[in-house]
Amino acid sequence: MMLRLHRLWSEPQCFKPIHFGSGINLILGEKADATRSQGRKVNGVGKSLSVEFLHFALLRKFEHTRVARIPEGILPKDLYVILDLTINDEALQVRRTLSHPEQPTILRNGTSVAFSNLEEATRFMGDLLLSRQPSGFTSFRSLMSLLMRDEESEFSDILKTTPTDKNVPANPLPHLFLLGFDVAPYRDLLSIIKELDQQTRTLGQFKAELTRNGQEQLQDIAAELNKEQRDVEIIQQGLEELRAEPAFAQVEKDLNKLEEQLSELRAERKSTTFQIEQIRSLPEPEVIDETDIQIVYDRVRAGLGALVTKSLDQARAFKQEIERFQGSLLTEELHRLEKTERDLTAKIRQLSQEHAGLVSQVDRRGALKELSAGLRVAMHKHQDYYRRAALLKQYRQFEQKKEDLRSERQRAFDALRKQQQDHRDVEATMNDEVLTIHERIMGNRHASFAIKLNSSATAKVPLSLHLRIADDGSHSIERTKVFLYDCALMFASCTQGRHPRFLVHDNLFDVDQDTLVQCLNFLQEQADCGEDFQYILTLNREKIEVEERAKQIKLDVQGANRASFTKAAPFLGIRYQERNRGSSRE
Repeated sequence: MMLRLHRLWSEPQCFKPIHFGSGINLILGEKADATRSQGRKVNGVGKSLSVEFLHFALLRKFEHTRVARIPEGILPKDLYVILDLTINDEALQVRRTLSHPEQPTILRNGTSVAFSNLEEATRFMGDLLLSRQPSGFTSFRSLMSLLMRDEESEFSDILKTTPTDKNVPANPLPHLFLLGFDVAPYRDLLSIIKELDQQTRTLGQFKAELTRNGQEQLQDIAAELNKEQRDVEIIQQGLEELRAEPAFAQVEKDLNKLEEQLSELRAERKSTTFQIEQIRSLPEPEVIDETDIQIVYDRVRAGLGALVTKSLDQARAFKQEIERFQGSLLTEELHRLEKTERDLTAKIRQLSQEHAGLVSQVDRRGALKELSAGLRVAMHKHQDYYRRAALLKQYRQFEQKKEDLRSERQRAFDALRKQQQDHRDVEATMNDEVLTIHERIMGNRHASFAIKLNSSATAKVPLSLHLRIADDGSHSIERTKVFLYDCALMFASCTQGRHPRFLVHDNLFDVDQDTLVQCLNFLQEQADCGEDFQYILTLNREKIEVEERAKQIKLDVQGANRASFTKAAPFLGIRYQERNRGSSRE
C-alpha cells in the first residue's frame, strides 16, 4: 500500500504551489529580517495552515479545518484547492472548492469523477488505498488522522489524534489495522460495550421506578405485585357481580342516556350564556347630536334649495325612529336568549334529579355504595398493577438481555485475546523497532512497547497500546514518544503490507536540541539506506540554524525545503485574524 503527495496548488493561485517528493519534505518558518523584531518572528507565517490545506484536499470535513476560519474576502469564493497525488500507482487529482466543499471532484488517471457528498468521496479514496487489503477497516479519514496528526492533539498520547479540547475517545482501530489485526472483532466488542452501557442505564431507570426511587427493595416487588393482583381480582369480581344484575344493566343504560342528554344541554346553555354576555358587552348605539343634525340640515338646504322637501322636525323624527329600532333589536334578542337560558337550566335541573334518582336506586341495592368512587378506585388499582407488572416484566427482559450481552462481550473479548496471542510476533517486532529507534536517538534501550487488554466488566476501552521510554510524562518526552511510535509504525517489517509509508508531523519538535538533531539524522539515515517513504515536517528554521552551521545535521535542509514562509511572505500572502480562533496551531 502506498500514498504519495506530489503538488498542492490552487485555481486561481492564492499561494505558491508546494511540490513534494520522496524522503524528507520540510515546510519552514523563517526570519524575514533578523535585524528587526517583527522580522525575527517565525510563528503565524502559515506552516500549519498549509498542512490544513492538505487536510482539506484529503477530504477532512470543512468545518473541522482552519480553512473554514479564514475570514470572508481573504480567499475568492470560486477558489479550488487542488492536490496531485498517487495511490497504489494510480495518478489522482483531488479538486475541492470553498463554495461547495461537500462536493469534491477526483480525477483518476485523467477521468473525472464528481461526488455529490463527502462520504462518497472518502469511500472512493478508501477503496483505492485499501483495495489490496482485507475488508472491514473503518475509513480513509481515520487512517489519515493517524498519519497526519492534528497539532491541537499536542502529541500527548500515541493513540489520541484529535484536539485535546474535544472529548473524543482515542480510536485504536487504525493502529490495529496497521499492526495487521482484523479490526472486526474489536469493532464488535466496542459495539457490545456501548449496548451494555445503554442496557445498564435503562435497567437503572426501571429499578428507580419499580422501587419508587429506592423506597422499596427490588426483591420484594414480585410478592407485592402478587398481593396487588389479588386485590384487583376482588374489585373486578365486585364490579362484575354488580353489572351482572339485569336491573343494574337497565339502570346503567338509562344513566348513560341521561348523562348524554345532560352533556348536550350543558353545552347548549354554555353557548347561550356566551351570546348573552357578548350582547351585554356591546357599546351603546351612537346617538347623533341635535346640533349636528341642525348643521347638516342647513348645509344641505343651502345647497339644494327647493329640492329639500322634508322639514327639520321630520329629520329629527326619523333619527329617533332609527335609534328606537336599534335598541329594540338588541333588547328583543337579549330577552330571547335569556328565556332560552332559563328553559335550558330548568331541563338540566329536571334531568339531574332523574339522574340522582337512578344512582340512588343503584346505591340502595348495596352491591356498590358509591359507584363513581368505586369505579375510580378500581381503575387506579388496575392501571397501577398492570403498569408495574409490565415494568417488572420489561426489567427482567432487559436483565436477561444484559446477561446475554455479557456473554457476547466475553466471546468478543476472547476473540480479541486470541488475535493478540496470534500477533505476539508483531508486538515483539514493534518492540524491537522502538528499541532500535530509541537507542539511535536517545542513546539507550530504556524503552518498551506492548499491546494490553483490559478484561474488566466496566472497561470502556478494552485494548490499549503502551509505549514507555525513560523519563516519559513530560511535554517534550511525550512528543518524542509520538515520533518514535509513528516512525516504528512506518518502518517496522510487521507493518510493511498495510502502512502507506506516508507521515506528516506539524510542529512536533518542541523538544531539546539534541533530540531534534538526532531525529532528523535518523530520518536522513533511513532515506540513505534506500527506505521508500514520504515524511512531511513543519519546522521553524531557527530551531536548527546553529546545528546546521556546526554541520551536526546530516540532513540537507535546503535540499529538503519544499516551502518557506516569513512574516513578510506568509503562506496566503496576507496577514489576517481567524474567525472563532481557538488555540494557535502555528
